[in-house]
Amino acid sequence: MKLKISTALLTTALLLTPAIQPAQAASFTDVPKSHWAHDPIDAISDLGIINGYPDGTYRLNQPVTRAQAAKIVALATKTKPTHDFTPGFKDVTPAHGAFDHIRALTERGIFNNGEAFNPNASLKRGQMAKIIALAYDIKVDDNDLISFSDVKKINGYHSYITTIAELGITTTEQGGEFKPNDPVSRAHMAAFIQRAIEFDTKRKSGEIYYDEAQQKYVEKVYSIPEPPPSQMDESIAAQTINLVNNERLQQNIAPLKHDMSLSTIAQAKADDMAENNYFAHNSPTYGSVGDMLDHFGYEWSGYGENIAKGYTTAETVVEGWMESPGHRANILQPRFTNIGIGYAIDKNGTPYWVHQFSVQ
Repeated sequence: MKLKISTALLTTALLLTPAIQPAQAASFTDVPKSHWAHDPIDAISDLGIINGYPDGTYRLNQPVTRAQAAKIVALATKTKPTHDFTPGFKDVTPAHGAFDHIRALTERGIFNNGEAFNPNASLKRGQMAKIIALAYDIKVDDNDLISFSDVKKINGYHSYITTIAELGITTTEQGGEFKPNDPVSRAHMAAFIQRAIEFDTKRKSGEIYYDEAQQKYVEKVYSIPEPPPSQMDESIAAQTINLVNNERLQQNIAPLKHDMSLSTIAQAKADDMAENNYFAHNSPTYGSVGDMLDHFGYEWSGYGENIAKGYTTAETVVEGWMESPGHRANILQPRFTNIGIGYAIDKNGTPYWVHQFSVQ
């Protein structure tokens, strides 16, 4: 069930005046940007799923307790208990800060009901695999496309561990040691949850689905057309701009002006991604979006950028952007006045799309 999630991707950037910039996640004094878990911690703390400590630290290597794990997973999956259910645990009372989260997951069968929950015990990596698989309703199979030297079939967590590994929720290398009985650190918990959220989002959008015939999760395949001439297709540019302006007009927002200078920059960004095999707002050639605008001598007081990869028509790429909150916010941002578009196809036939917005 090995899955590589790469087709039809979207990402967005926005820079306006400070008053309307999106809020940033809390900055923890002990989580440098160079740390491998910085981005997952930043992402889930921004969602309010996990918090730091009063002294401003995150404590990367501290084990996650079972009670903390219940709270994190319940918040991430928006799981709440019904009024009628009361678990039988004698070591977790309603006064406990995680009681309702434990109650919610126990009611769903994610935790076994009984006399003892052991809220202060460390969550083990094998337990983590089972909790995530059950909480996100992940189909568990025995394809064993990934195996670990210390996880045998007789291990009760075997199928859960191999399943989340095949989905990339855990990144332990094939044949290595998964260490199912080791405690889960706060750094690893953040990464596991952030990857599970990404998987769940792609599954809900249809980008990933479970193929019953193959008995594994697969990604949706988009047909890639024959590469067009290297120069930008003006009809595609016109279609996407018209589609964006139609969306704005439906919300009583003024249409955007096609800015040819901005399109020159957007086209350079699309060509750069296709030629240099990357997909990001920060370009190895031009730097950030703001740096790139300055490089081309473009005057701006605010900008936004939507990029996409793998979409084959103007309609599907704009539809994809409109279904994503961040991209939709750029398209419907009333302060934007101008739009530029770039479109390029790499040597493998994969399309790259760029929309750049500006305030002038």
